[in-house]
Amino acid sequence: MRHWITRWLDWAMNDLLPLARTRPRGQAVHVRYEKAGLAVYDAPVPWNADAVVVEALLRLPPSARRKTDFTLRFPGGPPLAPEAMRPEPDDRHRLLFRLPTPAAPLTGELLWKHHLLARVAVPFLPSADFLASLELRVPTVGVRLNDQVVAAQTFVATQCRGLVATAVLAAPTPLAPLADGGVRAVFRNERTGTEHAVPVPLTTTQLGAKEAVLTALPPKVPRRLGPWSVSWVVGGRTLARRLVQGIPARQFEASLRVSDTRFVVADRAGGVQVARQVPPPAEVARLGPCFLVASGEAGMAGVCKLAVYAVVAGDGGPTLLREQDVLVTDGPTLFAPGFVDAPELAKLTGFELRHKGRVLGVLSLSPVPRATLNAEGGFKPPPDFAWSSAADEELNERLQRLMNGGGG
Repeated sequence: MRHWITRWLDWAMNDLLPLARTRPRGQAVHVRYEKAGLAVYDAPVPWNADAVVVEALLRLPPSARRKTDFTLRFPGGPPLAPEAMRPEPDDRHRLLFRLPTPAAPLTGELLWKHHLLARVAVPFLPSADFLASLELRVPTVGVRLNDQVVAAQTFVATQCRGLVATAVLAAPTPLAPLADGGVRAVFRNERTGTEHAVPVPLTTTQLGAKEAVLTALPPKVPRRLGPWSVSWVVGGRTLARRLVQGIPARQFEASLRVSDTRFVVADRAGGVQVARQVPPPAEVARLGPCFLVASGEAGMAGVCKLAVYAVVAGDGGPTLLREQDVLVTDGPTLFAPGFVDAPELAKLTGFELRHKGRVLGVLSLSPVPRATLNAEGGFKPPPDFAWSSAADEELNERLQRLMNGGGG
């Protein structure tokens, strides 16, 4: 009799009492997929996912804690029983349903007995949509010169110790589908047609993120003259292509120029400043030249030996102050060889920047001479003067003052 009454009470609790007292409440449903050991939550399931797991977190009364009472049903398929049921704090339980990777979006129902608890949507990400959503940002090719890597479009072929290609790969969804090794950097010699395809694997952290920094190095050093290209390829789609050019050293050296000049001044109080013009002698403790060197080749990166000479007044020849290998690009490269003490400055007329004996620029210590006008409107020519960018700026300032009605 007691056994029969117990079974009757269980039936009454489960099927006759109001559902509000017996059915699960407070449900939260999440969909995740697994790829190469990585679990990705609340994202579209890609075509190459290893598995799909539906997690349901429910607050269950004691009478509704039988795993067999729960099913997950999708149209056109058999009901799925939970793979596991795990207790959580606060009377909550976690139900896990595992299903194969779908070929299209799915919408199913989570049921307790025959009662609907929640609708479950499993979004799907086709291969074509994923590849179309990929974006490659700031693809860059760096050239290794000595112990430096410089982003460049043009380089001296004989100086190159290797190329380094970098880029940022981004997508609106995690990059986990690329775990199958879908990223390659293809280095191609456009002159000979030789290609080197370099696989670019992603770490687990990168696969779980929506952005990843990519880096690739070719197996051979491109020392031949001519163009090289770097293409980023994912799943047969070329996302970006960059071209670099190897040129001979003589072409690079012919493109060298001085874009501007300055003086580096150390005052008697110990401060250091950069000036266009030479300050009054009483304010100078030491002074040195500063040349801004650039290449006329677009996107250039190359190393050259620059020398700065002090030009001695009178018949004395120029004196070498410093010679150094300098990395030069198409942007201004600062080259300041050091200081000359104030007592020695009186013996100098200026400084010269040279490369292999060729004078690239001059920085004069002499003030800009003034032309003397006579009564007939003519002028007495000034003495010879080594023109520089600083002198050119001073001329512009004087012309501006004349145009504004000031004195010259």
